[in-house]
Amino acid sequence: MSAQGFDQPKPRVILLEPQAEWRDKLKAALAGLYSQLVVATAYEEFLMALQEMPFDLAIVDVWTDAALENGDSDHNGTHDSIEALLYVAEHALHTNLLVIGDAEERDSLLETPGVPDQIAFLARQAFSDQALQVFVTGRSESMSSAVSSAQSSALAQLEVQPPRVNTRIGRPRVLIVEDQPFWLNIFARTLEEANYFWRVATTYAQALGRLRLESFHVVLLNPSVSPAGIGEAHNWQLLDYLTHYCPRTKVIAISGRLSAAEVAKLFMGYSIRGYVDKNAFDKAALLSLIERQISTIALRVQTLGDFRIWRDGRQVTHFGAPEAEQVLKLLITRRGTAVSVDELLHCLPSQGSAARNVMRLTEVINALRLALEPDLPRPADSRLIVREGASYRFVVADRVEIDADLLEQRLSSARRLESDGEIAAAIRLYEQATALYIGDYLPADRHVLWTANERATLQMLYANALNRLADLYAHEGRLDMAIKAANTALTVDAYAETTYRRLMRYHACKGDRKAAMAVYRTLVKLFSELFAEEISPTTQRLYEDILANRPVSCVEVRPNTGEFQAVASSS
Repeated sequence: MSAQGFDQPKPRVILLEPQAEWRDKLKAALAGLYSQLVVATAYEEFLMALQEMPFDLAIVDVWTDAALENGDSDHNGTHDSIEALLYVAEHALHTNLLVIGDAEERDSLLETPGVPDQIAFLARQAFSDQALQVFVTGRSESMSSAVSSAQSSALAQLEVQPPRVNTRIGRPRVLIVEDQPFWLNIFARTLEEANYFWRVATTYAQALGRLRLESFHVVLLNPSVSPAGIGEAHNWQLLDYLTHYCPRTKVIAISGRLSAAEVAKLFMGYSIRGYVDKNAFDKAALLSLIERQISTIALRVQTLGDFRIWRDGRQVTHFGAPEAEQVLKLLITRRGTAVSVDELLHCLPSQGSAARNVMRLTEVINALRLALEPDLPRPADSRLIVREGASYRFVVADRVEIDADLLEQRLSSARRLESDGEIAAAIRLYEQATALYIGDYLPADRHVLWTANERATLQMLYANALNRLADLYAHEGRLDMAIKAANTALTVDAYAETTYRRLMRYHACKGDRKAAMAVYRTLVKLFSELFAEEISPTTQRLYEDILANRPVSCVEVRPNTGEFQAVASSS
């Protein structure tokens, strides 16, 4: 989007700037030039403001994460900045966009899929109040010299296009550093077919630019490219940079010319995790090598009876911030769906202002991510807690086990087996499922509103499972176990008339008519005294049959089904 002037009245401006020093500098430069100024320190604030009102100008300052870590703020700044400018480019079509950043990052920024080919870019090294003011007022055409319409040589060589920012969440993130177009395309196609998130660099400068703009789990690095590419003088500098600034990023060396001694030198001098010989290249072997570098956390979550989390078999006792556990509980309760920033903020004590509240939530979320996945290159790379606009979502990945989900899965499988007539197998699964329920859902949060639906749903599932298990026991003549299961069901749902009727049948079939009558009297007292309700005709008929010493079935046949042929038994 090119720079253009604004007619009166003065424009409404939104600024995304995570650095306090630059916030002050930009606000001072903009003084008197706007009708309204909204300053955001994080992407969530920026997005919420854009959704509330239209703006004439959006100014996005792109900082490297390394720079932010040394400053007074850390909000995954580069990640936030790219998402912000992409949002403006795609959804705020009438908003002019100005990007501020380091001069050497402009080319890498323009290579990012989704970033407009022509974008107004103000280099931080050349920043002045006047440079910003002429853009806002539209009095100068000089900004056009900072607009680039050319795509980089790296992208021009590609036969497939890299994925867009903030896509393929949870997939391996790989940077290919290679100057030979033939091999660049082979690696790119391999990663694209595997649905990985990937980027390319053909020069040392491009590689540094990509590493500053985006984080990666793995770098595929050819350390012996020709001088026209990274250059012999830069062969090891990129490895030094990765070692110092990206210690969690794994490096896989790729070459067809390195000698055995040179390969040994790589492994001795740097944290190289693997070597790919182009002369014996195999796609499957490369993908397998990459996958081995990605930390796949085995996470086990207990929500029933207590809240506990185990990571790779060890209990996580601290989530990085005092408020983090409550945020995590909410995300897990709504797992698989987006939870808005506004709702998550209710889990935190107020920090005094909206900006500080969002800043604190970002810190808490990042602390949670690192507590659950300590080997992340950066918090934003989490596979478990992902951001979707102004919301967050907890993703139940392959190696994440939540007891509430496991309970539902086992009950579903048990019902299928029961329907197929595989009674013994169904009983085993019902037993395994009910054993998981060692208490109500998040008992310490019983009075928190957003836990109520999940708690009630799981209680109902548990009570129904106990009743089905009781019927299966009774069907097999295991009446004592049937009585125990039904009594347990009543402790969860004491208002279920069908459960009282089950107990009446089980006791009657066992020959204990007195116990059956006692169950009936309890039911009548409960319904008449507490609920002022009459018992159903079905229960009344069962009572009369037992009272008259007539044969009753041990298992009540469900209406309109042939489930369980009634086993008649005289009391």
